Amino acid sequence: MRIFNYILSVLFLASLPGLASGQSMNGLIMSNYAGVNSIQVNPGAMLSSKNWLEIQLVGVGVFVQNNMLYQPGADYKFSHFFQGGYEWPTHSEGFGTESRIFYTFDNKKPKSAFVNVRVNGPGAMLVWGKHAFAVTTAIRNVVSAHKIPYELANFIYLGLNYRPQQKINYQDNRPFSLTQMAWAEIGLSYAYEIYGRGFNRLDAGVSVRRLFGYAGLYVKAKNMNYTVLDDSTFSIKNMDAEMGMSMPVDYQTNQVSGATAFRGGGFGFDFGVTYTRLEKPHQEQYFTKPCAQKYEDYLYRVGVSLIDVGGIRFNSNAQKLAIDNRSSYWDRVNRIKFRSIDQFIDTISYKFYGDTNSARVSDKFTLWLPSALSVQFDYHLTKYTYVNASLIYPVSFANATVYRPAELTLTPRYESRWLEVSLPISLYDWYLPRVGLAVRVYGFTIGCDKLGGFFDFNDFTGIDIYFSIKYFLGKGFCRQGKTSPCGNMEYRPG
Repeated sequence: MRIFNYILSVLFLASLPGLASGQSMNGLIMSNYAGVNSIQVNPGAMLSSKNWLEIQLVGVGVFVQNNMLYQPGADYKFSHFFQGGYEWPTHSEGFGTESRIFYTFDNKKPKSAFVNVRVNGPGAMLVWGKHAFAVTTAIRNVVSAHKIPYELANFIYLGLNYRPQQKINYQDNRPFSLTQMAWAEIGLSYAYEIYGRGFNRLDAGVSVRRLFGYAGLYVKAKNMNYTVLDDSTFSIKNMDAEMGMSMPVDYQTNQVSGATAFRGGGFGFDFGVTYTRLEKPHQEQYFTKPCAQKYEDYLYRVGVSLIDVGGIRFNSNAQKLAIDNRSSYWDRVNRIKFRSIDQFIDTISYKFYGDTNSARVSDKFTLWLPSALSVQFDYHLTKYTYVNASLIYPVSFANATVYRPAELTLTPRYESRWLEVSLPISLYDWYLPRVGLAVRVYGFTIGCDKLGGFFDFNDFTGIDIYFSIKYFLGKGFCRQGKTSPCGNMEYRPG
């Protein structure tokens, strides 16, 4: 179906300008030295940091995962990405004349894909007694395909000439979506110790981020009833769907447009609380130097947070379309050549409503962030060893939203000031087990949540890597001739 191929191409191309960021970066954000990076999962975790001051220079990652396409392990090597002019092995699809790099999974499970873009820019965190403050910057780009019906995914990738699916009436009554959004953000975070007595401490935090939308596109379908008759004809008996688009492109010429840097704006919020069961009774701290703050060790810690709540209102170069339970018949689609995005939109409206305007319902739309509920549990085993369990569970607030896959992770780690090694073991989107590795040497961290992407042990379905560079100063370490673990402080029982 050229229409869906066109949409998929826009989504894919939109993801290329940035670098994809790890879905969770478990080896980076769950540590007691995570500091400013811990805000990504729970802003209330800042007060638990072993650092009182942290300056982040940059953080970059790569994450791609899907269950629709794969490359056989025999054809894949990670080093091929760095070989100039390398041609990936191709195969005939068996129908038509095209040759392709990837194979499709031969099953009827709904298809999903996720590409997460995040480049963390300069940021800083300061802990001052019961208070913690942070400022962050980031550029993010997310592409998600969620619960695409298997037969539609095959038509998108293989084309209408995939004969095994022709002349079959498909009725897809479960909602599915294709979404892409790119934006920049500047955030302020604050955490406060709301309770501290005996062996118990409770911290709460909030982040507020100003969002600047660069591009947004979504297709949300609630119902599709259709039949592909042959390689150039299909009949849609019913469609209930909507689409929004705001891209840095002139819709009449398809040329990149630099008229405005951003096409929308909005706000994002994170909320989190953290309960800590302390190893020793909580002490009120009085210090004359911030470096003299004392780190309170713990037996275990539990955090709950709601992250990425909010969205961007696209109101520049924006189009919103709605197909409200309409039918349509398409013939000779293999001859349709869309010269522009405007012609593409006009054709959709004409095919479903008989004119080029009725499908256009607005020149603005709101696209929501990849919101999620997060639960974290961290247990202190020995002096330098810990184990962390965490859950990321997607939460949807609107039809037009970027879907974030679920992830359940168990991460044992060795942690000291100068060296940290983590081994995240995760279940991604409830179906894919993964094993990763992360290493931190002082302020430099490099890691991944899927080691398999670097080897040809299995079929290639995605890859994940991230790194971070920052500078930090630890609590209780003041430069006063000799390093003191306590510093210039007074203590009084709380």
